[in-house]
Amino acid sequence: MQSRPPARCSPKRSPMNFLRAWVPAILPVFLLLLWILLGARFVAIEPMFWVALCFYALWIGWHRQEALRFRVWFQDKKTRIPPVSSGIWEETFAEGYHYRRSQERQQQILTDQIVQLRDALQALPDAVLLMDDEGRLLWVNPAAVRLLHLQWPEDLGKPLTLWMRLPQMQEFLMGRGAVSLDLVLPEQRSDAAFEALRYPLGEAGALVLIRDVTRIRQLEQIRRDFVANVSHELRSPLTVVRGFLENLLDNPLAKDPEIGPQLQRMESESLRMQSLLEDLLSLARMEASGPDPNRCEPLFPAPMIERVRESLADEIQAKGLRLHLDLDEGLGVRAEPLDIQSIIQNLFENAVKYTPPHREIQISWAREGDFLVLRVLDSGDGIPPEHLQRVTERFYRVDQGRSRRVGGTGLGLSIVRHAAERYGGTLRIHSEVGKGSEFSVFFPGSMGFRGSSARADPQDVVIKVS
Repeated sequence: MQSRPPARCSPKRSPMNFLRAWVPAILPVFLLLLWILLGARFVAIEPMFWVALCFYALWIGWHRQEALRFRVWFQDKKTRIPPVSSGIWEETFAEGYHYRRSQERQQQILTDQIVQLRDALQALPDAVLLMDDEGRLLWVNPAAVRLLHLQWPEDLGKPLTLWMRLPQMQEFLMGRGAVSLDLVLPEQRSDAAFEALRYPLGEAGALVLIRDVTRIRQLEQIRRDFVANVSHELRSPLTVVRGFLENLLDNPLAKDPEIGPQLQRMESESLRMQSLLEDLLSLARMEASGPDPNRCEPLFPAPMIERVRESLADEIQAKGLRLHLDLDEGLGVRAEPLDIQSIIQNLFENAVKYTPPHREIQISWAREGDFLVLRVLDSGDGIPPEHLQRVTERFYRVDQGRSRRVGGTGLGLSIVRHAAERYGGTLRIHSEVGKGSEFSVFFPGSMGFRGSSARADPQDVVIKVS
């Protein structure tokens, strides 16, 4: 009959536990000293000494035997109930039993979780590949076997580059390139698009997820085509409406106290709609393809910035803004004029719109290391941190009420981001609430060149307008 599991003993120290541990060890020595104090002669003490020595030998041997029994029992996972013992070793066996049971429960929980995670990964329609730090396959799910035509487990330990011979694949797997990579697999249909995502796992290697994004790409293309077509089709009727509005505004009817304000409101709304259509068409053009080499020209942003300043001079003067331009006159960039103009125009206009009166705006254009950098720094109210990740989305506004008062389409920063990414650049935004925002556009240094800009007054590098 199987014995009952031992009761859990308290691991706390107490005087009773201390006495139980040390009384057997010091009792013979205590009796021997007591015998000497009572005046016993050496002849009478000698037998007591040998008795104590034998007792210590037996005591140490018993502890040694129990320690060996404990080790054998603890290492044998098949034996659950500990052997019968006594004294302090009974408590030790009990604690070992409960500790092992706790470890077995934890191990079973972890095993169940691993099995659940494995089953979930195997059920995923996306390909999941676990690799070591050198790109060799450690584990794949059935979707990866079907997608890459693997022979599993025969292909265990082989590098993924055997099936995906792309120039950038090695850098992607080593984590030196981008975290995502667009793929076109040769054995799939021609219109299929795949995306590979890499998630580093430290010293364990990396997890690579390959998913079919064909439907997503098709929906994105449909959206772009729809926006471009609708924007293009609305331009003609809007132009007709504006033409009639201009005729009505030139008519004596526009001086009527009731009709005149309505016509002016219609004209302002038509201008806003026209600006919105132009921005949507610009975004559609930027998303459709990369820069056209035939349209790229050598441009000097410095005079382009000053022309935008001149167009905004009335608003700058009305708000009493202090404008500081720090421009590298001889630094040019090869790009499409419309893209650079859109970046400068939108950042400059936003700074003027959202900077309160009698504050400062700083704009700089210079080479910084391997990049060409355009910075626009305002001293406005700033952008809260929870909005920074979304301010470059279409029609996203931090403050709906204020944005409607100052005007705009809500597409300016989205245009700036797409225009920068079109050339491999980035838009970085740093903002502090109550202090202002800094918008920095980084272009690859390979786009830049040195030359002479056709500027009317090349001596004034820093311009202050108050």
